[in-house]
Amino acid sequence: MKSFRNLDRNRRGGFTLIELLIVIAIILILIAIALPNFLEAQIRAKVTKAKGEIRSLLIAMESYNLDFNYYPAQHERNGGTNRNARGLFWLTSPNQYITAIPEDPFAIFGADESSGITYVTYESGGMEVGGSTFGGERCPTCMVTWAIFSNGPDATQNIWQDNPHYNDGNPTWHYSPTNGTKSVGEIIVWGGDPLYIGYRIDRKDIVSAFGGIQGAPAVGLPVDDIVYLRRLPPSSL
Repeated sequence: MKSFRNLDRNRRGGFTLIELLIVIAIILILIAIALPNFLEAQIRAKVTKAKGEIRSLLIAMESYNLDFNYYPAQHERNGGTNRNARGLFWLTSPNQYITAIPEDPFAIFGADESSGITYVTYESGGMEVGGSTFGGERCPTCMVTWAIFSNGPDATQNIWQDNPHYNDGNPTWHYSPTNGTKSVGEIIVWGGDPLYIGYRIDRKDIVSAFGGIQGAPAVGLPVDDIVYLRRLPPSSL
């Protein structure tokens, strides 16, 4: 016959249901505390990556400009095989100003990205050289004023590659983690000639048709509640 002491030892050989529930509850609380911090760390790492890569593209753009006296054409995420809509790739070939065009860590795949692409880069765009009407420039789709940007952690696009120098007069914001890790705003840098910032114009030859920049419509470029005209806004970098 088993002694009462042995029976008591057998009873204490495992956890009770209450003890298991308490352990599970503690684990869930720890996960609830740690998971948001982990997700925020991921976003911060992506922001750092985006800023570093856009800075590298900025340097490559300026190097290109030193050689050709203008910047590559605009770059659309859904530009497909259209060379004049994939201008960032001009930085890799035939002259290699950057080894490869990086992928935007905040890339979005939606209705506007429906061309079947799986490699989504940063976007760029701005004021084009023009020349189809006045003088026939060597590169009418090349840019003289431009911006390169990522949509940022909110994955919402508030500025567009076809007119980032005036953005249709609509406001845009720099991403800032002080507004919340996943807050509104683009990671963006403007470059090139500040003369055309804030003017509703897309090509230099059209500017000539207005009788110079003074005749072009001045709408201003609102960035972080400050309106810019003929001067580059600060970058997010």
